[in-house]
Amino acid sequence: MRYEKITREKPEVDPSVLGESALFLLLLIVSAAFFGLLAFASGESANSDIEADMQAIGNTSVVSRKSVMEIELGKMVEGHPIEAMVPYISKENPETAKYLVSIAKHESNWGTYSPTDVNGNTCYNYWGYRGSGDNVTRSGYSCFESPKEAVAVVGSRLNYLIWDLRLDTPEELIVWKCGRSCAGHSASGVRSWINNVDFYARKVESARLADASVRP
Repeated sequence: MRYEKITREKPEVDPSVLGESALFLLLLIVSAAFFGLLAFASGESANSDIEADMQAIGNTSVVSRKSVMEIELGKMVEGHPIEAMVPYISKENPETAKYLVSIAKHESNWGTYSPTDVNGNTCYNYWGYRGSGDNVTRSGYSCFESPKEAVAVVGSRLNYLIWDLRLDTPEELIVWKCGRSCAGHSASGVRSWINNVDFYARKVESARLADASVRP
């Protein structure tokens, strides 16, 4: 049997087809480049938005560092000298804080009437506090260098009475006014002290509960 060699001829390619293919490829490259640039620009814009949002969040966090307790106490004592002490009072134990505010209301109307040193400067003593030390008035009231020191010292004394001696009601804390005995004080004065301290202690307690309700 005789076999014939079969040869395959290369198909002829239409030049116009080659031109269309090249054009299509070029269009693909241009489109890819365009969408790449578009995606890059969108990414940059998104990053800018994120940075702006983070900055806004950062600014908000500074504001939100004030607790509800601090805000409410600030409203309660607004316009009175004790207002400068609110940031320190709000960081005290809640029980101590409420008596720092309520006793100061009765004793000095939140600092409106308070002792001064020999130079006429305020002693930041809004509680009628008499402690040991050289920095006292002629009447024996303690003088403090700053609102922060005043809250720290008086708060420490209240902590002792409330937590160590378990005197945690206005009736029991009357020792603040009377000392060991109220025999030398009028019954109406004692009752007035207890009622006023109790009234404002309850107001501060409401602020504390509001603060607790918004904490995570």
